[in-house]
Amino acid sequence: MNSRPGLFDVAEVMPPPTPAPGFQGITFHEQRARTLLNKIPGARPGGMAWTLNPYRGCTHACTYCFARDGHARLGFDTGGGFDTQVVVKTNAADVLRRELRGGKTGDDWVMVGTATDCYQRAEGHYRLMPGILGALAEYRVNFTTTTKSALLRRDIPLYAEAARVAKVLVMTSLGSLDERVWRAFEPGAAPPRARLATIAALRAAGVPAGVLIAPVIPHAGDRPADLDALVDACAEAGAVTVYPDIMRISPGARDWFLDRSAAHLPPHLHQRLAASYAGSRAMPASYVREVTAHLHARAALHGLPRWEDYVREAGRHTADSENPRLRNR
Repeated sequence: MNSRPGLFDVAEVMPPPTPAPGFQGITFHEQRARTLLNKIPGARPGGMAWTLNPYRGCTHACTYCFARDGHARLGFDTGGGFDTQVVVKTNAADVLRRELRGGKTGDDWVMVGTATDCYQRAEGHYRLMPGILGALAEYRVNFTTTTKSALLRRDIPLYAEAARVAKVLVMTSLGSLDERVWRAFEPGAAPPRARLATIAALRAAGVPAGVLIAPVIPHAGDRPADLDALVDACAEAGAVTVYPDIMRISPGARDWFLDRSAAHLPPHLHQRLAASYAGSRAMPASYVREVTAHLHARAALHGLPRWEDYVREAGRHTADSENPRLRNR
């Protein structure tokens, strides 16, 4: 495997361990990272400015995942290799504490699990997230976590603790309630209803939780009635915000996505998807606007703010609470 200079110390790469029971066919590549936090170019101060990913590759096997592109840079193929060759940054918590100790993030937000799911099945074996959450809470860092996994429920007490000292927002990624869509496009992720149950559990513990309505898959999950039912279910589970996102197909995912589509979808549906993404990685702008507006309008009926508005308001409250002239009002 090719290491990326500056991220991994080649001299400290360890041999893959014997997979734990239930991980047949999956190889873990344990590596000691040099850095964990990655700055987002052009991020505004105090906004979503950093990403953090303890794993590369993902056993959720979502056929459309944009992170497949990055797996090629690690020396793996972007199809089955992405699903079965998982890089594990075993020293993630220690590196994060070192970076936070130096004040690296300031007042910015850190986004955890943006590339590959930090609660994929490997996390049940390696348990990297408790240390990461402990470090974020210790240094009072504002952060979001995004996941499709019910394993996050293991750490709800840690999220509740962090939410008492910083701004925390857990986003569950869910693009459809239809289990046929789940099985066809994201077979290793938790079922839709399990993700909704995770939101409800977080809210019961006092942890803000929202839904990344993503990806909305054209022709498979974009019927207006289905979108309405999805938003309604998110609101019923207690979501505090929603963020719609229409499926885009990156170059590294295109061939694998269409191959899996041909193998597992009805021919007419595969043909429509292949035609829609034949010359572009995204649907036409007019389609994206229409579906996004529909989802926002449905969310507004439940009083759910847009994600950017929720985060902006959360930041304003943080500034107010730290202002001594406002604290005792």
